[in-house]
Amino acid sequence: MDELVMRWNRRFPRLHGLGAELLIRWQEPHRCYHDPRHLAECLQALDRLDGGDVEELALWFHDAVYQGRRGSDERSSARLARQLLGEEGERAGVVDEVARLVRVTEHHRPWPSDSAAQRVSDADLAIFGARAERYRESVADLRRENAGVPDDQWRLIRLWHLRGLQRRGVIYATPRARALWQARAEANIAAELRAITRGDRK
Repeated sequence: MDELVMRWNRRFPRLHGLGAELLIRWQEPHRCYHDPRHLAECLQALDRLDGGDVEELALWFHDAVYQGRRGSDERSSARLARQLLGEEGERAGVVDEVARLVRVTEHHRPWPSDSAAQRVSDADLAIFGARAERYRESVADLRRENAGVPDDQWRLIRLWHLRGLQRRGVIYATPRARALWQARAEANIAAELRAITRGDRK
């Protein structure tokens, strides 16, 4: 948390109060995966992709609203970005771009010509290319966050999501992200699928 506070104040010193408000949201008690650790890892990934300030703001906002409702959460987070950045007097062009980039994280399918969206999408997906132990830990955190979902339904959700990523082939949009994380992401996804299917056979 201290590192996130220092990072915000270094990058956005004029918006000190906004950073504090966002971090309160990221620490909501129902979050086990979409929490400050996820935010920090996304920002670290963006650093490796040479992202700029507007892209960083989008990542700070991308799960600022999180109720476990895919699509609705991203749209609500984009609206929140518009509201709070507007109240801080940010330029309309910046506000529009942050909100647009937040919505990219719903489907992670940026246009090939949209380099900012590519970096934001890749940073959000970087966890798939983490070391195997960290990836397994993130999946366990996600499961705890969705503890109310029955096991059979959870397995189907994960199978749908992971097989969808496999069908895409290339997970990451930028050449840099592919070089950094694609191979490990493929290995992590394959390992999780094997674990799920082994469990189904028991």
